[in-house]
Amino acid sequence: MGFVFSVFKMVSVLFLGFLALNCFTEFGSNAQLLPETEVQTLQTVFSKLHHPNATTISRTLCNDSSWNYTRGDLVESHISCDCSDGNNTICHVTQIWIKGHNMTGVLPPEFGNLTRLQFIDLTRNYLNGSIPSSLSQLPLTNLSFLGNRLSGPIPREIGDISTLQELVLEDNLLEGSLPSNLGNLGNLSRLLLSANNFTGTIPDSFGNLKTLTDLRIDGNSLSGKIPDFIANWTKLTRLDMQGTSMEGPIPSTISELKNLTSLRISDLSGTSSAFPNLEGMTNMLELVLRNCLINGSIPDYIGEMAALKTLDLSFNRLTGQIPETLQNLEKLQYLFVTNNSLTGAVPGWILESDRNIDLSYNNFTSSSQLTSCQQAKVNLVSSSSSSDSNS
Repeated sequence: MGFVFSVFKMVSVLFLGFLALNCFTEFGSNAQLLPETEVQTLQTVFSKLHHPNATTISRTLCNDSSWNYTRGDLVESHISCDCSDGNNTICHVTQIWIKGHNMTGVLPPEFGNLTRLQFIDLTRNYLNGSIPSSLSQLPLTNLSFLGNRLSGPIPREIGDISTLQELVLEDNLLEGSLPSNLGNLGNLSRLLLSANNFTGTIPDSFGNLKTLTDLRIDGNSLSGKIPDFIANWTKLTRLDMQGTSMEGPIPSTISELKNLTSLRISDLSGTSSAFPNLEGMTNMLELVLRNCLINGSIPDYIGEMAALKTLDLSFNRLTGQIPETLQNLEKLQYLFVTNNSLTGAVPGWILESDRNIDLSYNNFTSSSQLTSCQQAKVNLVSSSSSSDSNS
């Protein structure tokens, strides 16, 4: 009888131990859970985005590695959570990255119910419809819808997201004027709006964006003059204003932007003006002032931009000679000055160069060296004046 009791006791102990271990394991694996209401919101959001795995979202999403992966350079999925609530047992989604997944849905207003969400990146999908104003309810720092099919205006409420640091809306079908409320974004460092259908002028309130480091408005139908208040953007490293309907001249206040590494302005209308003062911008990597109605000579100080890789001054009204200081630009890969009225002899260092250089349609002095040195990477078509031609 005692033996039977001992066996029974041993079995009971083992069973209770197994049960305790099983409960501990189950608790451990489910210790950090999303609230059920947040799960339902996420399922709704991802269903409206047309994500194929929307129905698989559960309370254990924050520990689900199947939602976190990178495939090559273009496809990325990443869900981040903050699990500090409830003694590190309650989670909330803080970041959603779903890039390059060909999702064809719309941006759900239910995004606004994910009250801990700080980062949304839905780059390179096929999302359509409008940007929901409910996003203004979130403590967002980063918002990117680059490369989708979104339409309509930017909701003025986006300007109420005081925490926003990056707003990336490039390459969509957005339209209308730029909301003046965006000027309230005191922490904004990157504002990328290129390749849309925006119209109107740059709002005066944008002069308040003193933390900007990157502004791109290429390929829109924005009009009016380039504002003088760009002088306020002293932290700017990149400024893109190509292919708009804006008017020149480039304001003299651009001289305040000493931190620029990339300046690209093109296709200005209005009256002709002298070369803008860019002296001291020694960090410049790319300088494109194409079809900007610039007259006068190319400044010698361009040769002091030691890091310069691209210099495009095409389709202006430049005169005089190519400065000899340009030969100091050892990192220069592209030099384009086509369609100007440059004169004098073509420098020998250009004729001997293996860089990509376009001197076509100017008034350089013709010589036997010029006509015989048509190198593969130096375009000299119609580069000399007919009156000086010896050919």
